[in-house]
Amino acid sequence: MLALITIAMWALNIPVSKLALDDWEPLAFSLVRFGIGGLFYGVWVLAREGSLRVERRDWPMFAAGGLIGIFLNQIGYMYALEKTTASTVVLIMATTPIWTALVARALGWEFVKPLFWLAIAVATGGVLLVLWGSGGTVEIESIQGDLLALLMAVTWGTYSVIVRPLMDRYSPAHVSAVMMLVGTVPLIAFGGPQLMRQDFGSFGAAGWVGMGYALFASLIIANLLWFHAIRRVGSARTVAFMPLQPFFGIVFSWLLLGERLDWRQLAGGLVIVGAIVVATRSVAPLPRRVDPGAAGNVD
Repeated sequence: MLALITIAMWALNIPVSKLALDDWEPLAFSLVRFGIGGLFYGVWVLAREGSLRVERRDWPMFAAGGLIGIFLNQIGYMYALEKTTASTVVLIMATTPIWTALVARALGWEFVKPLFWLAIAVATGGVLLVLWGSGGTVEIESIQGDLLALLMAVTWGTYSVIVRPLMDRYSPAHVSAVMMLVGTVPLIAFGGPQLMRQDFGSFGAAGWVGMGYALFASLIIANLLWFHAIRRVGSARTVAFMPLQPFFGIVFSWLLLGERLDWRQLAGGLVIVGAIVVATRSVAPLPRRVDPGAAGNVD
């Protein structure tokens, strides 16, 4: 039940964040969210573990994870929400497990069955259907948003592989805290100017509610619930709920934003989810104590 609640909370964050962008600059939103979130997780880990220390040999992986999984991921995520529909972002985000498996296979960390490559081809067809449906009017901005959503999925998949060896030496909360703090550094450089020119006096309710939900509910509470669910039932059973996120996201986008899917997007989403189920069952089990899914979610 905790895993299901967490998946629903993450899915709701997508349309809520899109609403907040009526007031917020994209990277200013991410800077405030991850700056405060990173500090919270840092204090949490210090209270529970007594240290945020990282071994010298692990700093390159933390630096790469913060750059790819936080900074570049947020560029893709926030600007995708600005330029395309929340439903499209949800559907393309669903391809993340496939990118994770591809990167892990390229690094020689996982072995895949031949059926996996067929699933990749099918999922690619699903993505093309989604892109075709969302860009049906051939609007350049919408196409840019779709490509940025794809960047978001690829960077999060890559990040999930990067954190894998770190999970043998640090807790999920420890990894999340350090990654957020590291990823906030480039966000300061690029999001700082946006934050400085924000006119907070003109903010509507959606801007403040959106930030509150994205920070406290989606980034802090949902991740803590996710870690607790993993401890109770294991990572494999917990991650099994992930394919439900696109469904919840589409429903919430319809309820909050009035978005309706083109038939090509709906068909593409069904193809993507089906391909992911096949692909994830065609990958050899990870020879690690905690799999990448345990690292939580920052979208």
